[in-house]
Amino acid sequence: MITLFAAVLSFKVIGIDCSACAKPVVNAISSVEGVKDVQLDWRNATARVDVPDGFDRTRIRRALNNAGFEVAFPGERVTAMEPLPDEVVRKLDISSDSGTSHININNLLAPGKITIVDFYADWCGPCHVLENRLQHYMQDKPAIALRRVNIGKWDNEAAKQATREFRAEALPYIRVYDASGKFVTAVTGGMWDEVLAAIQKAQR
Repeated sequence: MITLFAAVLSFKVIGIDCSACAKPVVNAISSVEGVKDVQLDWRNATARVDVPDGFDRTRIRRALNNAGFEVAFPGERVTAMEPLPDEVVRKLDISSDSGTSHININNLLAPGKITIVDFYADWCGPCHVLENRLQHYMQDKPAIALRRVNIGKWDNEAAKQATREFRAEALPYIRVYDASGKFVTAVTGGMWDEVLAAIQKAQR
């Protein structure tokens, strides 16, 4: 059977902010059946692909959402990755700790799930961006839990623990544990490609 590629589909990729994010974006788009010749300009956050007649472009949206990115097709409003509605967030396995006392990591871990322990601060802009991206990523992944720990102004017990015990040097700072509760890796700086790689490593 011969598939005729009769259309070129161009779109914006929302959430790509560095060259390292190009690989997971291209991989996600390439995984969609029917898509050929993926071309990505990460600096302008644009992509173009060849697709057959009658192609359902929502499949590209689902694939990129799965990787933590969003899509704006021609005619759609281009936005930053907007926060999810409260009613959606409440369905995700997310809890927060004030950080005012020493953290027992074992008590934070969600049994049978990959757990991301996110040390954050309200004043940290990149922390809010990472939280938003994680929420979007978790929407259809019930096997992932997020535990957020507030480090205040680097002045509470959680901050002391993060710097002394875990050697955290900057925010965002996350620690990823696999479904058995074993520590997998830590990521500093919130680079999305590194976060994705850490989660994928925990899934092995």
